[in-house]
Amino acid sequence: MMLTEVDGKGILAAHGITIPRSELVDDDKPWQGSVVPGTISVVKAQVPVGGRGKAGGVVLCRTDDEVRGALKRILGSSIKGHIVRSCLVENAVEGRETYLSIMVDADTGGVRLTFIAAGGVDVEAAAHSGAGHSVACEAQSEAAVAALDELLARESAEVRSAIRPLAIKLIDTFFDKRLILAEINPLFVSKDGAIAGDAKVVLDTNTLELDVSLRALVERSPQTYQEAWRKLHEGFDLVELDPEGRIGLVTTGAGLSMMLVDQLVALGGRPLNFCDIRTGQLRGDPARLIWVLRWLATKPQLRVVFVNIFAGITDLTEFAGLLVEALRRVPELKASLVIRLVGNGESAARDILAKERPDFSVLSDLESAVKRAIEVSR
Repeated sequence: MMLTEVDGKGILAAHGITIPRSELVDDDKPWQGSVVPGTISVVKAQVPVGGRGKAGGVVLCRTDDEVRGALKRILGSSIKGHIVRSCLVENAVEGRETYLSIMVDADTGGVRLTFIAAGGVDVEAAAHSGAGHSVACEAQSEAAVAALDELLARESAEVRSAIRPLAIKLIDTFFDKRLILAEINPLFVSKDGAIAGDAKVVLDTNTLELDVSLRALVERSPQTYQEAWRKLHEGFDLVELDPEGRIGLVTTGAGLSMMLVDQLVALGGRPLNFCDIRTGQLRGDPARLIWVLRWLATKPQLRVVFVNIFAGITDLTEFAGLLVEALRRVPELKASLVIRLVGNGESAARDILAKERPDFSVLSDLESAVKRAIEVSR
């Protein structure tokens, strides 16, 4: 789960990392103007995605009128499928732009630190040109600090003295909050020290139950962190993968659902979402199915709902009845349905669906069901 910049910076600041002076602006809290007239400001859309700058969500403003104009354009707009409900108006920072991150390294089972001497919007190009270095190490603070010193050994004494104190605090933040990624880009470096110009912080949603402060971020902004809020309150996983996707998924089992997404993409399909609805927790109540179907019904590009249930303990007879009931209560869903059911009570479930909704495509072979869903989506 990626945090918005303002929430990510809040976590960094709580661990002693210096951030620019800023103000959060939304419809309920309009901007009142610069405290210091003539201050150069940066207006930044607060949405939990990367690449905001290239999408027009970050604007440098030299006057108050430019700030007001940028806020008018950005607030309420959409960036990569996210509605911009707030903006950060931040004092511009001077200094050399660099890049610093620490992240979970799946290849080694440890963590990886990366420093790039030229940060900013073109950091990927700088990294490919050889301006960046990274070091993998064990997932321990002491090992990460040693890796940091190895990275910074290539830099000048001035850069090392400016960055190292902040970088150690970033390492502490990463382990204290059990993060997946803590990235600062740009990290401004000057003779006065280092300042986090931006922050990309990615959480493991499994830690929300363990950390009251992180859970509070989700509870405070349910519209921004819909997927995490849903997991906390509804007890299942639903993640939007492609806002323009045409195939909505109602599936169970995280591994099987990810495999299905891969199969659809490999054959040219466009899955809208990942879903692990956890059929074993339905307990005779269609509420969870109703919630998912209503969410899918709001997506304008949706053409087909692909239901894929491989049942072990789950009784497919009960599931079929709950699905029919959920569809009755979501009349706004106009998409076709392709259903693949395999497992306990499969035959009886097919009979229920055939009687109630003969227009459904009900299959048991996965390959046939995938091809049918793609065909209908087109």
